Amino acid sequence: MTRRWVGPLVILGMVVFSVFVYSSLPERVPTHWNVRGEVDGWAGRLRAVVFAPAVALGLWLLLPLLRRIDPRRRNYDRFDPTFRLLVNVMVVFMGAIHVATLGAGLGWDLDITRTMLVVVGLMFAVLGNYLPRLRSNWWMGIRTPWTLESEAVWRGTHRLAGYTFVIGGLLAMVAALLPSPAAFIVAMAGMTGGALIPVVYSYILFRRERQGEGTA
Repeated sequence: MTRRWVGPLVILGMVVFSVFVYSSLPERVPTHWNVRGEVDGWAGRLRAVVFAPAVALGLWLLLPLLRRIDPRRRNYDRFDPTFRLLVNVMVVFMGAIHVATLGAGLGWDLDITRTMLVVVGLMFAVLGNYLPRLRSNWWMGIRTPWTLESEAVWRGTHRLAGYTFVIGGLLAMVAALLPSPAAFIVAMAGMTGGALIPVVYSYILFRRERQGEGTA
């Protein structure tokens, strides 16, 4: 997953899949579902096949560009394989969402809400495994005023985030087994908590660090 060709290959696969199924799709394709798994958003066929591949391509092109203009770009050399892996993970995530969405439009026997919870939860868990490897930067990770101010706070926050993201992701995947709307509520609670706890913790670490400097 750290190879540079993974992203373009996935995007190419998305385009090929779109071309292959385009003529079989209805004029309006479901693109959004509420907490009960009911369709509440639609898109035209052309927009449905173009949107996700375009977003995936944009991510694959934009993130390396943002890396180049980051004032802390030298830090990227310390986690370059992780950076490339995370870019590829986001592209693969878009690919999975694309296939599932078009599959729903094609009439596949697919519980889209549960599928999305599993896909999003898996991405959350994968991100959690690699968050502790990130080094201070402006574009990836838990970027709060406190993590960006202190290397120690950055490291401590991302060590904790590694655990909370994995737990939140696993909870989302387990929640897919629950009935609606409980599945959505439990999954969102797990992932929201997984993301917010490190933010709060970064402030606590920062305060501790500053208090320690004041008493030194």
